[in-house]
Amino acid sequence: MLSSFVEAADIMDVYNRSLTFNNDLKIITNEQKISKEAYSQTSSNIFPEISITANTQEINVNKYTGTGTQKDYSTESASLTITQPLLRLYFFDELNKAESKIKKSEINLEEFKKELIIKSAELYFNLINAKNSVAAGDAKLNSMLIKYESAKKLFNNGYISDIELNKHKNNYQMTMVEKQILVNEFDMVKQDVYIFTGKEIMDIHNLNHTIEIPLSTYDANGLVSKAIVSFDSIKSALLDVSISRDEMKSNKSKHYPTIDLNATYDYSDTSSGSRLGKQTRESNTIGLTINIPIYQGGFQKSKVSEARYKYKNAKINLDHLRRTLRKDILDNINNYNLLKSLVIVKRDRYNDVNQDYLTISQGADIGLYTDVEVKDAEYNLIISKNDLIKSTLDLLLVDLNLKKYSSNLSVQNIQTINRMLVW
Repeated sequence: MLSSFVEAADIMDVYNRSLTFNNDLKIITNEQKISKEAYSQTSSNIFPEISITANTQEINVNKYTGTGTQKDYSTESASLTITQPLLRLYFFDELNKAESKIKKSEINLEEFKKELIIKSAELYFNLINAKNSVAAGDAKLNSMLIKYESAKKLFNNGYISDIELNKHKNNYQMTMVEKQILVNEFDMVKQDVYIFTGKEIMDIHNLNHTIEIPLSTYDANGLVSKAIVSFDSIKSALLDVSISRDEMKSNKSKHYPTIDLNATYDYSDTSSGSRLGKQTRESNTIGLTINIPIYQGGFQKSKVSEARYKYKNAKINLDHLRRTLRKDILDNINNYNLLKSLVIVKRDRYNDVNQDYLTISQGADIGLYTDVEVKDAEYNLIISKNDLIKSTLDLLLVDLNLKKYSSNLSVQNIQTINRMLVW
């Protein structure tokens, strides 16, 4: 039993492992690094470009006609070129766009880490519910087996017909199939956790169904007002608007001239053998290059129009997100309030069923109830307990989502839930 306890994973185990092994998180982290590299690439456009070109060649003269003499010779040359951009009107728009992309990637990374908190709890809750369903399936199978064994005895003694016996047999066989379905569903949930964390869960804890769950009261209007300003998806959508606006301004600015400062140093050395003998030459130039775009076949005009449509779409997406955000918050608050009432009802139901089970168990000791009635009462108790646990877990999950909208979601929230689990 101790080894099983050591191998058992809680919510924090799932969450902590996801921070290291979740592939989606790795991708989003790399996307943040990509955005930083894109910023470095954009900012480098203002720095000078320096290039060195070197050349060496040997000339073999096979025939020469003219005054003087001509022999084979070699030439070595080198050139150093420096180009310093002076005027790029689109540079600052591109730099602002790259900076906004960095901010967006950082927001997306933080938002996904919050989603990992909720997803860790959701997957763990699915494990609990699936395992509890398997336990209920075991209890039902035992109940059906006892009924089937009792029916066989009654049939052998002539008290029931073969039709009634086959009915109990079919119920038992059907319950076996249902049990296998529940086991398969439990395995599927385990595989979901494996994809999420890269590790298979050996065993899990269960929710302490007797614990009092702290209940919250949410103000819909206040939560909506706060989310419209501070919710990560809203911040990301606002940056999309900024990025598309800067892209549009950048494309417009590419219609304007660019100015570069150019400096060149040239060196050449011709070996003896030419008509003039050995020659060495050094020269340097400095000047300005002005490039005035006149006609590009409508390419840049089309780029401006494309950027304008992207800008419009970004604003439409922002407006749509604000509308759906309000709906999602109201739906979650209504669901949370409903689940609060449901948990209270399910707890009362569980207490009643538990009392019935205790009464039947005690009555069976003095012969008032049969083994079949005890097994049925036990099955009903497990079902009632599972219903209470499932409703409570649903309540806790909705509460995590509401905390996400208010920016109050943190690892401490699942640490609190972790303390509600029992072995």
